Formats: sequence, structure tokens, C-alpha cells
Amino acid sequence: MLHPRKRSAGTIAVLLVVMAALAISPLAAQAKPGYIEEKVDMDALVKAAKAEGELVVYWTSSRITVAAKNFEAKYGIKVKGTKMADPEQAERVIREVDSGKVQVDAIGFEDGPFLETKLLPDGYVMSWFPKDLASSIAKEDQYPLIYQWQPRIFAYNAEAYPNGSPITNLWQLTEPTWKGKVIIRDPALTPANLAFFATIVSQPDVMAKAYKDLYGKALVVKEKNAGWEFLRRLFENGLMTMNADGDIGDAVGAAGQKDPPVGMITMTKMRDNIDKNLKLATCQGLKPFMGYALPTYALLVKNAPHPNAAKLFLRYVCTPEGIAPWTVDNMGGYSSNAEAFVNPANEGSWQLWLPKLLRLDNKSAMRLRQDILDFWLLYGKAN
Repeated sequence: MLHPRKRSAGTIAVLLVVMAALAISPLAAQAKPGYIEEKVDMDALVKAAKAEGELVVYWTSSRITVAAKNFEAKYGIKVKGTKMADPEQAERVIREVDSGKVQVDAIGFEDGPFLETKLLPDGYVMSWFPKDLASSIAKEDQYPLIYQWQPRIFAYNAEAYPNGSPITNLWQLTEPTWKGKVIIRDPALTPANLAFFATIVSQPDVMAKAYKDLYGKALVVKEKNAGWEFLRRLFENGLMTMNADGDIGDAVGAAGQKDPPVGMITMTKMRDNIDKNLKLATCQGLKPFMGYALPTYALLVKNAPHPNAAKLFLRYVCTPEGIAPWTVDNMGGYSSNAEAFVNPANEGSWQLWLPKLLRLDNKSAMRLRQDILDFWLLYGKAN
């Protein structure tokens, strides 16, 4: 039997600090708060960066250590890269900036709603963009600066289901057949999942149509709309949670299972089919969407001790060379830079993936975040 991970006191404390910070934060009127577009003189930037010493970054991906080594090999500048989840990153950045004792220079951050409604408007971070990359990175990805996209999608065990995905419609996950057999990352600790749920409830017509397409009849709604109805039924159906995509991938894809669960993972975890002999496959054709488009933002921290080294590193990860640990060395990630390599194992280009995924609306997601979290704690807390 699968068992959910319990939330630690530390992670809950971090979440509460972040939510409290948001509660007192007014939304800035500035169209692009914290936006800095700069024409880069590379020779001058490299010289200034080398004079500053070791760079410190917090990142959501363990691949930051590989990028750090590559950056040092290219520029001779050491990078202390620490993998850190969004809530802890946010709490540390706010504490460091408020105290005037800033240690971190740049962050790789996935919580777009908190970024756009707190960190940017309140001046904790800046979205620095080098003008020389304007022709390679789409306008909508320049602010806030996105360096990487990933599909976070539902996956299944191809050994147990050799004829293809056992689910074709998300509403099937609310049926008794799948009770206790659907795994996601804990929404209370994964802001992107809260944003995903907020996007679902913001598009109720999509969920209502998907229900009718599956069952041939109109949905009877007891909640505010079809999106909320879907979430309640999903949560009440024994939705399981784990703390990491890798753990979910292991639970879903482990070989030799007769009745395995399905789970939501970033597509990078498909590499574990080779590394761990897993049997993961993506739920291609799942309606009304397979999951969501997960962005990772690259940001400059206010009063960074090494601002020029930080700028050089941020520009580096936005180049085909700098993004390589996530795209060449690994599968599942897509650079925002159109000139970057696309891993052939990615099941198509980013443009082919986009119609299959929800694109999260950061500000709407933040507005609904507390309601979604309360709903989860009400209907999913027993899990």
C-alpha cells in the first residue's frame, strides 16, 4: 500500500511565513515591477564578474551543480549552488533582504504567483534581461525571465498497461477504480500544483465539457463550478501525496507491479526508465489536458553581493550552452531560448506540447491560492 508523506513542522512553518508575507503585500501598480533590461558589454561584464569572487545561488533543480561546474570551467568563477524548494527560497530571500544581510545572488524559482505578487513588486528580486538575447527568447518569456519550461504531466506504468494509458480523461481519476491510486506532489508544499488547481477552477467550462465528453451527460455540480466539483471529487477519492517528483515516478513506474497507480511528474523523471529500470510512460491523449506547463524563472536578488557575476550566470543559463544540463544531458526540459538543443527523447518540440498543457495564470492563481489550500486541507487532509 502506498503511504503519503507527512508534512514536517519546518516545511509548514516556511509555508506559513510565505503566506503571511503575501497577506500584507499590496500589488504594485507598476506594469513590470523589478524589470531591468540591459545592453550587455560582455567583456566588461566578465571582467567585473571575475573581480567579485564566488557566486551563491538557490535553485529548485539539482542540475544546478552541473551548471555551476560548467560556468566555472568557462569563466573561472566558482558557484555555490544549493537545491532548495520554492517556499524555503522565498523565506530566505525575504529574511536576507529585510535584514540587510544578503548572502544569495540569484535564484531559480518556480512559484510564479508568489513571484509576481510579492517578490517582484516588493523589490526582493529583479527580473534582469540581457538585450542581446531578445531575438532568441519570446517576449512573453522575457518578463519575468523564464530560462526553462517543463511539462508536468500524468504518467502511468507501461509494463502493467502495455496497450497504452489506462486513463483518457481526468474525470476518471475521481472514479472508485482509481481510489487511492493517484499521486501528486503535496499541494501545501508545491505552489505550482496550487496554481494548477486554481487554473482548473478558473476554467469551469473546460471541465464541464470533459465530463460530458466522457459520460455523455451534463455534470451535476454541488460546488461553485465544475472545476471545484472536480477538485472535491479528486481529493475525496484518496488522492495520495509525496514530496518529490522522483518519489512519485518510483511509485508509479517500478517494475513488477500488478495494479500500479498513476502520478503527476515532470517529464525529466522519464530518464529514470534508464537510470532505475522504471516503466514510466506519459498519458498521451489525456483530456482535457495532460498537465501543465511549468516555468522556472531566473532572477537577480536585491543587493546581491556579487551582482555582475549573478548577471553573467543568469545570462549563461539562458544560452544553449548554459541550459545544457537540463536539455542535452537530461530529457524533459525545454530552454526558453529558441536556438537551444531539444532532446529527441522529449516526445516532440515545446510547440507540440503547449496545446496539451495548461499555462498557469500567476496573478489569478495567487488570488485563489488560499481558497485552494483551504479546500485541499478540508477534503484531502485525511490522505
